[in-house]
Amino acid sequence: MLKQIRPSALLAAVLIVSPIFLTTPASAGNKHRTRQVRGRVVTPARVVTPNRRGVTPARVVTPNRRVVRLANGDMRLPHGEIVSARRLVRMRNQSNQVYWRLPNGDVIVPTQEIVPARSIVRLQNGQIRLQNGVLLRI
Repeated sequence: MLKQIRPSALLAAVLIVSPIFLTTPASAGNKHRTRQVRGRVVTPARVVTPNRRGVTPARVVTPNRRVVRLANGDMRLPHGEIVSARRLVRMRNQSNQVYWRLPNGDVIVPTQEIVPARSIVRLQNGQIRLQNGVLLRI
């Protein structure tokens, strides 16, 4: 009698436990991000690259490598630090282009790129020479 109960008990246990392992949790979402536009669901565009069969997103987000000047005059550096406008020093060259000197000695050129302080040379007459040969005066 006990041998006949074992298979049915095992089958009952499998039927009770299997839905637990086969269902997805309520917090699990689908793989693709979707958004709703006027009542319909829109999935983002996908691009298939010829060199591999994988699917990549159409828009690749690249971090901003330049300095951003904020509305109040402060500067946001590429790594996210915000430098107050009061701590910036305005510098000019011969053609009156505006350069900015950061508190750590780095210089921001008009193309919004940062020239590190280690590549700057201070001259005896008080001017500063950048690595590309531009002379700046404070």
